[in-house]
Amino acid sequence: MIGFKIVKDSKTLISEIKKHKLKKKKIGFVPTLGGLHQGHFELIELAKKKTDIVVLSIFLNPLQFSSKNDFIKYPSNLNSDKRKINKKKVNILYLPSMKEIFPSKRIKRIKASSKSNKLCGKFRKGHFDGVVTVLKSLFEQVSPNITFFGEKDFQQILIIKDLILKYKLKIKVNILRTVRENNGLAFSSRNLLLDKKQKKIAPFLFKIIKEISFKAKKNLKQLNNLKLKGKKKLINLGFNKIDYLEIYNENNLLKKDIKKNNLRVFVAAYLGKTRLIDNYKS
Repeated sequence: MIGFKIVKDSKTLISEIKKHKLKKKKIGFVPTLGGLHQGHFELIELAKKKTDIVVLSIFLNPLQFSSKNDFIKYPSNLNSDKRKINKKKVNILYLPSMKEIFPSKRIKRIKASSKSNKLCGKFRKGHFDGVVTVLKSLFEQVSPNITFFGEKDFQQILIIKDLILKYKLKIKVNILRTVRENNGLAFSSRNLLLDKKQKKIAPFLFKIIKEISFKAKKNLKQLNNLKLKGKKKLINLGFNKIDYLEIYNENNLLKKDIKKNNLRVFVAAYLGKTRLIDNYKS
């Protein structure tokens, strides 16, 4: 017995949401790509506490993948996800096709804000444009009061807030602290792609940025030195490639006005062909 409503078309979804809104119910929205893990479940729990009706969407968005291979390899399993969700008591599971998200054949791509020009955006061309293009459509269909995201995707959250401002959407963004395994590794669908040896190395990503964060706060003049040392350590530990290891003012992703209370460390590194991201503020 499934305890939630599965909706595959936007018309049904919009009419369901209207019914709930007429009853003055607050709508919470958790958008996902699938491959659900503990981080997603804690987002669902938070949404259940803060809102009356929880909508979870699973849509593996091809627009946000810069390589076809990365898209094909993404570890999503809808049947397994459905079983997991059943225990979590979401109200609506939205499973749109590309056609439902973009009813007219021509996809009008939205340009992500300038915060998308660095970090992941610099290495994954068009990634954030793909994210905001699909999210705008999902936001219009789900019409949530609050949407929920994990802090692991910190850059993405800032870009989504800019999207909400730009289009004057009446949506609050609620952020959940990064959910981690016992060894510190941030939960991610991509962790499933790591082999045994890589799984042992992966937790050092968090360990190193945490260390950098504490040291950076003690001495703001050491930032460049700390970044260089951190990159060397990661390579020595077995990471194959580092896209970036940066320290920014978390409010605007700039190196200007970095202070102890706004300093955040960001990293993206490869173990084999698997790209892991993380960030930390102590």
